[in-house]
Amino acid sequence: MIKSNGIIGIIVIFITIILQSTILSDMSVYGIKPDFVLIMIILFANYSGRMKGQLLGFSTGLVQDFLSLSPLGFNALINTIIGYLGGATSGKIFLDPIVVPMVFVFIGTILKSTIAYFLLSVFLVDKADTIFTSLLFIELGLNVVITPLIYLFLKLIRVFPSSSNARMS
Repeated sequence: MIKSNGIIGIIVIFITIILQSTILSDMSVYGIKPDFVLIMIILFANYSGRMKGQLLGFSTGLVQDFLSLSPLGFNALINTIIGYLGGATSGKIFLDPIVVPMVFVFIGTILKSTIAYFLLSVFLVDKADTIFTSLLFIELGLNVVITPLIYLFLKLIRVFPSSSNARMS
């Protein structure tokens, strides 16, 4: 990412964290809300690379941990892994506006749930069975459906370069 684009991107994602934990928390289907932060981490990591992806994942996860009731480090670990793996695709897979981001977010949502399941099964055994329920399919659907809108919004505010040739690893 170009430096000014990176700063704008960081500002946008931290505003999103605050909005997701306050105003957007009322936007839910059967109590499940889309994970805007996860979507943005995956999209940013694809443009920025592994190191920036995991740093962004860690810092956003830490902020989410402070704003939620989850144990300190829970979201930080999950988002760091997602950011790292999302960054592994940087320079290898170029994002078209619809299909590839949707596939990445689908895989990222499943990965987030899998990591959360393993962490909960180690530390809070009685809560682990709440991860893989039918509600996961609702979250998958919500995340996948809104991904192209978020991608286009980020392109509109020029967080991402306008062409794939302008991308920096």
